[in-house]
Amino acid sequence: MSSRKLRNKYDFLDNTRILLNFKFDPIKDYLDNSAGMIIQQEKELNEKYQAWNKKHSNNPEMPDAFDIYEMEIINSSEFPNILNQSIYLTIYSTFENEFFKLCEWCQNAENLKIGPKDINGQGYIGQCRKYVTNVLDVNLDDLNELWAEIKKYQLIRNSIAHNNGIIKSPNNDVLTFIENSNGILFDIKKSQVKIESIDFLKTLIDKLTDFISGTAEIIMNGKKAST
Repeated sequence: MSSRKLRNKYDFLDNTRILLNFKFDPIKDYLDNSAGMIIQQEKELNEKYQAWNKKHSNNPEMPDAFDIYEMEIINSSEFPNILNQSIYLTIYSTFENEFFKLCEWCQNAENLKIGPKDINGQGYIGQCRKYVTNVLDVNLDDLNELWAEIKKYQLIRNSIAHNNGIIKSPNNDVLTFIENSNGILFDIKKSQVKIESIDFLKTLIDKLTDFISGTAEIIMNGKKAST
C-alpha cells in the first residue's frame, strides 16, 4: 500500500488513535463508575446486615440477617460478573468493528474492488487480518505476539457469548494465559472462566487498541508482506 497516498489524505495514524480513544474511553469510564456503584451498594447492604444483627441478635424469635437479606446478598454477588461479562462482549465487538472499518478505509483509499467482507477467515478478526496481509500486502509479523494473545481473548469471548464462560478441554497455553492475567480465573471443576475485576477488561482494551494502532502504523509505513 502506498504510504504517501495515505499521508496525503490526512494523518492516518493519529486519526486512528483518536477514533479508538473516542470509542473506548467511554467504556473505561463506565467500568469505573459501575464498579464504584457496586462497591457502594455492597457497603450499604453490609451496613443493613450489621444493623439488623445488632438490633435483633439477642431475640431468638427474630430471623437472622441472612434470612432477611438473602436475595439481596445473592443478587449483589452476581453484579460484578454480569457487568464484566457484558462489557467484555461490548469491548470485543467494538474491536471487531474498528478493525473492519480500518480495512474498509484502506480499501476506499486505494480504490480496491475487494473488501474485508470478501475474504474468508477464522472469524471476523481473522478476515480482517487476512485482508491486511493478503490484499493490502502488509507484513504484520511484528504483531504476532500480540495477535497470539488476542486469539486467546477471542476464545474467552466465544466461551462467554455461547457457553456461559465454559471452555471444554482448554490447552495449557490458555490456562497459563488465564493464570498470568490479572482479574480473571478459571474454575477447574466447572471448566468455566470468571472475570473477577475490571482490571482484566482494561488490559483487554489496551491490548486491542495497541493491535489496531500497530496495524495502522505498519500500513502507513507501507511495510510489504514477505514473499
